Amino acid sequence: MSTDFHVHPWTRAFMRKNGPIVKACNFFKLDMATLPASTDQLLSEMDAAGVERSVILGQDTHATPNPSFKNYTMKNDDLAAIAKRAEDRLVAFAGVDPNAGRDAVKELRRASLELGMRGLKVHSSANSVYPNDRKKMFPIYEFCQERSLPILFHTGTTGLGDCEIKFSKPEFLDEVCQSFPDLRVVMAHFGWPWYDVTVAVALRNPNVFIDVSGWKPKYIPQGLLPYMNGILQDRFLFGTDYPMLRHAAWMDDFESSLRPKLRPGVSEKLLRLNARAVLGA
Repeated sequence: MSTDFHVHPWTRAFMRKNGPIVKACNFFKLDMATLPASTDQLLSEMDAAGVERSVILGQDTHATPNPSFKNYTMKNDDLAAIAKRAEDRLVAFAGVDPNAGRDAVKELRRASLELGMRGLKVHSSANSVYPNDRKKMFPIYEFCQERSLPILFHTGTTGLGDCEIKFSKPEFLDEVCQSFPDLRVVMAHFGWPWYDVTVAVALRNPNVFIDVSGWKPKYIPQGLLPYMNGILQDRFLFGTDYPMLRHAAWMDDFESSLRPKLRPGVSEKLLRLNARAVLGA
């Protein structure tokens, strides 16, 4: 059994009312008619693919000036309720908008202490905020480090439309990790196309993990395999980017194209064990 560390609990209706997500569907060449009609479908697809647990990711753009993201927010209360209904199958990471100032930390505190959410998702490009912005971001990191809440960052380019990838370059997270050495950080999508920088950041910051979401396993750059099999084998995480990439398709491709390239024991770390190190259980 495995843990998918990168899932968006989006429904077809939610996606259709978001221009940036529609552009992402076009980027991934998805037929929107095949997208999930409800969050219950997520659990069914997990069951069919043998995925035991998924991390569902929040998002908050309510204070972001970009009008294209006015419908992008998912309320933390709704996300926590989805996770609660699924019992231990879904782990909820909160979303807060760094542009909200002190209210961002206030909402994160509420999401953590009252709603029981177990981490934070940051999409710097959607929020138009650099992750090393000391005024907007560092108070958030201070709280997460204090409460041992991991943060998953979107890094690298994005299929989302109407935003800029300059905010999501992985190099900015080195400053963050050096300033907050006890903060557990997940760099999503291995920072493509700057995956060499992502690896460099992980090598010098022992609490950095890398997820491989958004890519079928056969397309993961060959340059990552020596690190996945070697010095960073304890810090790569399986993720799909559901519903952009579905569990069955990812798992089928993994079995045929990636598992044969991994050393003994590495597959189990990628699929399950490394997630435990991030989540603490």
